[in-house]
Amino acid sequence: MRKIIVNHKSGRTCAAVLIDNELEKFYSAHEDNPQLVGNIYKGRVKNFLAGMRAAFVDIGRDKNIFLQTNSPQKFSIGQDILIQIEKNATGAKAESATLNISLAGRFLIFLPTFGYIGVSNKIRGAERERLHKLAKKIRPKEAGLIVRTAAASCDENILLEDLARLKTLWEKILERFNKRKSPALLYSDNDLVEKIIREEFTADAEIIVDNLKIYRRLAEFPRVTFYDGSAQIFEAFGLTEEIANLNKRELPLPSGGRIVFDKTEALTAIDVNTGKFIGRNDFDETILKTNLEAAELILKQLKLRDTGGIIIVDFIDMNSEAHKKILMNFLRERARLDSNKTKIIDMTPLGLVEITRQRSL
Repeated sequence: MRKIIVNHKSGRTCAAVLIDNELEKFYSAHEDNPQLVGNIYKGRVKNFLAGMRAAFVDIGRDKNIFLQTNSPQKFSIGQDILIQIEKNATGAKAESATLNISLAGRFLIFLPTFGYIGVSNKIRGAERERLHKLAKKIRPKEAGLIVRTAAASCDENILLEDLARLKTLWEKILERFNKRKSPALLYSDNDLVEKIIREEFTADAEIIVDNLKIYRRLAEFPRVTFYDGSAQIFEAFGLTEEIANLNKRELPLPSGGRIVFDKTEALTAIDVNTGKFIGRNDFDETILKTNLEAAELILKQLKLRDTGGIIIVDFIDMNSEAHKKILMNFLRERARLDSNKTKIIDMTPLGLVEITRQRSL
């Protein structure tokens, strides 16, 4: 059973997605600090670095946006271009953008500027083959489509309806590009309520919301309930502590060890410590137990925090090759449960585990 708990307070909207009463995902957006990822702009080229195949683009903010083209395409200073933000700013680095536009619907991701066809990795076998053929059939000329997990078992008409909405949106974006002077925002993906419905709503989902305005907006959907209890909504569902943990640098492990998160501009580093837990009998078994607990918590936190890019985990050193294999197999098995592409690369000679994870769209 899926529950979507929506809280709105002081300009901040948060949503917790529960599956069988376990926190699966957490979303947060603040009106005063909107995220740029997904936004589409008409920008103006301020500088072009031919050797790096990159440009800096003015979108009307304090810092210019970094655009990596990965192609021999050349730009002229002052040229107007259509770009989409794909990465948030980190430290001294500004946001980065792409020329490859993607518009996410409920069942499809429309790629109007390049002709790639793909199907979610969560869909396998004959259904994957069916949807790939269907996507190839319905995609507009010179455009691409990615079939999302929610499209499993959908017929052609449902996909065509989703595609029609995305094509209409794209036409409006192009119309704005032609009419507006640069720099200009052409499309914003900052409506969290819309994003939640698009990404998380399923036929069996129940939505509980504590804001009347949002409740009325969602009233057309089945199983929407307005919460007016005396306790804060997340507290009422026992989520307060778990949500608070998403902002903590250190988290305890059940056995007494802990994990420590440190985010840098280049990567996320995670350290695993035994703490006071030394075990009663076999020291090697103690280390394995702690590392497995840490692996489970780390993968869950990566998903809940929506951590992307390169992640390096410094597990507690293990002497046993068999134990190292158990840990790596466990990581790979659990990583498959993440709806975002998560790859466990390998364990280095120094005992560091390399992970890459794709952030949510």
